[in-house]
Amino acid sequence: MSITETFAVTTRLGVCVGTALASFALASEPGVDPDGDPTPSVRVSPAGEAVRMGDPPATTPTTRGEPAPFFFTGSDPEGDAPAGVAFTPDGDWILIAHRESRNVTVWDADTHTHVGTIPISGLPQAIATGASTRAVVPCIDDTISIIDFKGFDERDVIPVAENPGHAAVSPAGDVAAVSLTGTGELVIIDVIPGTILRTAGGIGFSQTLSFNVEPPATSIQFSTFAFIDNDTVLNVDRFNDQVQFVNARTGAVTNLPVAADPSGYAISGDGTTALISHASTARTITAIDLATKTVSTTIATADTLTGPIAANDDGTIAVAAIQNAAKVYDMTTGTAGGSLNTASINQMLVTPDGENVLCVGFRGSVINFASGALETDTNNAVSCQFGAMSPTDPIAAMCSTTFGDDLVVVNADGTNAALLSFQRSGPEAEGDRCRTVAVSPDGTRAVGVSILSDTATIIDAGNRGIDIWAPLGERPSAVAIAPDGTKAVVANLDSDFASVVDLASATTTNIGISRRAGSVAISPDSRYAYLGVVADGDGVWRIDLDTNTVAGAKITTGNMGGVGYAFNQSSDIELSPNGSILAVAGSFTNNVSIIDTTTWTRLPNVSVGNFPTWLAFSPDGDRLFVANKNDDTVSEIDLTLATPAVVRTHIVGDQPWHIAVDEFSLYVHEFGDQRVRRLSRQTGATLATFTAPDTIVGMHHDAAGGQLLVTSGTVSIALGGLDGFSQSQSGTLYELNDDTLEVEGTVDLGKGPSASAMSADGTTLAAACPIGDGLVIARDASCPADLTGDGVLNADDIDAFVALFLGGDLAVDADDNGVLNYDDIDAFVAVYLAGCP
Repeated sequence: MSITETFAVTTRLGVCVGTALASFALASEPGVDPDGDPTPSVRVSPAGEAVRMGDPPATTPTTRGEPAPFFFTGSDPEGDAPAGVAFTPDGDWILIAHRESRNVTVWDADTHTHVGTIPISGLPQAIATGASTRAVVPCIDDTISIIDFKGFDERDVIPVAENPGHAAVSPAGDVAAVSLTGTGELVIIDVIPGTILRTAGGIGFSQTLSFNVEPPATSIQFSTFAFIDNDTVLNVDRFNDQVQFVNARTGAVTNLPVAADPSGYAISGDGTTALISHASTARTITAIDLATKTVSTTIATADTLTGPIAANDDGTIAVAAIQNAAKVYDMTTGTAGGSLNTASINQMLVTPDGENVLCVGFRGSVINFASGALETDTNNAVSCQFGAMSPTDPIAAMCSTTFGDDLVVVNADGTNAALLSFQRSGPEAEGDRCRTVAVSPDGTRAVGVSILSDTATIIDAGNRGIDIWAPLGERPSAVAIAPDGTKAVVANLDSDFASVVDLASATTTNIGISRRAGSVAISPDSRYAYLGVVADGDGVWRIDLDTNTVAGAKITTGNMGGVGYAFNQSSDIELSPNGSILAVAGSFTNNVSIIDTTTWTRLPNVSVGNFPTWLAFSPDGDRLFVANKNDDTVSEIDLTLATPAVVRTHIVGDQPWHIAVDEFSLYVHEFGDQRVRRLSRQTGATLATFTAPDTIVGMHHDAAGGQLLVTSGTVSIALGGLDGFSQSQSGTLYELNDDTLEVEGTVDLGKGPSASAMSADGTTLAAACPIGDGLVIARDASCPADLTGDGVLNADDIDAFVALFLGGDLAVDADDNGVLNYDDIDAFVAVYLAGCP
């Protein structure tokens, strides 16, 4: 796992991300990784400061009809973007607040089964419980919800100022404190009537933004605070180097100056002491006497602290997080124990008996205060951002955010500690972050793969309905459908198996290979599937789809990996049209491996340009074209030579990605320039270009229809400041004349796409849309008269045809002769009368 970079920002975060959409894509280089690891970005800034990712959607070109039909790949209720977790006071239930699905899911703490779901009016950002059946839910879009979790009811919605971020409830349960991060205020609420009592100003908060390029997934966590008694709130003001005490009964604020960068706090079990961890170069732990609200001692550390800290019962022992580890410090002597290999830590939770500390992060390590030893690791399932400890038992609930919408439940009881449950944070079936898509050759089915919920959603494209869901491995990526339409094969990046899905029954068979499978291809006869793996020895596995077994040994190839672009793809593998040759892009070794699939042997590697990523064969299979991302070239390999070799290098635009080839032309998608270029295969000369207003994520050549199909889009997300939390997206399918690259038609996708796939005959095109969890069927020949894309034929479709016809739009040129006449009217009437399936 790559080390996460953390640093402070004071202005816009416009270059911190790399999705397929708008400026996300321009910063996708951090996604490049030879082992295909995800590379999240983490940034810390003062709360209330505007954080923007991406640019507002560009103006979408005029489109015909309504937005193309969108298929939600999950099932309500969803559990999208977990933002906070809490136990009920009796420890019986786990409550999880979800920002994107606007709800709180309720889980039984013993059985880990779904009890119910509470809809929330706003965008939940945290949740806190007290001594009653009420919970306080700050919503980042300027409201606070009070829910009755036993009655599954949102009781009160309180409008407030900017961006509520965190909540804490007093030990007595009568009042709650909520941070208004946009204005630097702490609002005190009377929980039972759900009313505001008072507001304290001048409070300093910070925010941490985490973004994972691949899904994409965003998490925003605000600095926390706690009641130290029924009357007083302790807050750590990192950017003003002070600890603040707020009287919840009067609103009075007492500021206590401390060392630089106070970033984490812990309250001793007896309530007498607060320990403050100072991040960055301060290398200090401060102890505060809570009775007098004064600094009692400070100790220097030899290590750079990262923030999370825990205190034992009397505050004499601290466990503090350092880079990818933890140490135990004696606050009396100032001495430290050895480094404990916990991996990165996001939060620390103390068990109710005060004996052990659970480190929320990559491993869920449990550390014993008394011995200073790491007892065990409880979580090797997924990295977790935050968690909560049961008030009655050493049971903790932790949530993943940027790596998945997950709930992890563990026992943190020392040597008995163990993983109890790893599941989605919402009830099945989830379809979170539909990231990749495949379409059957006949266009009747589409399969959307959701990278966060690890599921495949099987869609009947013709009848416009979801068939069923199938389980996959961890972090599923590339997907392909067999030419006979019976099976889909999915590469799983974080599992050591490939998933073969029977599309009729939605049953999954997992075939053991090795880790980090990131690419897949299936033979023309549907017999074999080929999986490229990028860890534990890069190479290609072959699976017999008749027997669902591995066929032969893994063939070693050049070094593949995550290659960036939009959302971070893996190095490409491609089969020749007859399936006799498998080509593999060795991105990190600047070569292409050529495999004879009949003998299952590798020919000598072919050296190509700098960082080869994508491949395409000529229709006759004699030439192989290779996109070289880093030197802006396309290498042309002659496969008819005794020893295949590069015979021509085409100079193209910035960061070539997708390639399409026909008898006369080479089509290249230039990712960095948001452009498509058509070149002559004979002379290499540029014949035409098309530039999209937004980032292009897919390109397909419909040779039968004489069109090049280009999908593009954008997403904008704003957090904090006057903008609050907002999100917008758009997407377009461009139907280009494959000779001139002039736009012949456009389809409004209505969502920002991450990838697209086309049927073999060009009649059906589907685009995966992660934000919104689903996919769009942008082209569907099963009902060609449905020009509005709503699945129903009516007067609206007639009106749409008339408008297009009178406007001279060749999208309704049925015989594709470049002229609109009565023949096209007759053709439309015929398909209209035929109806939809």
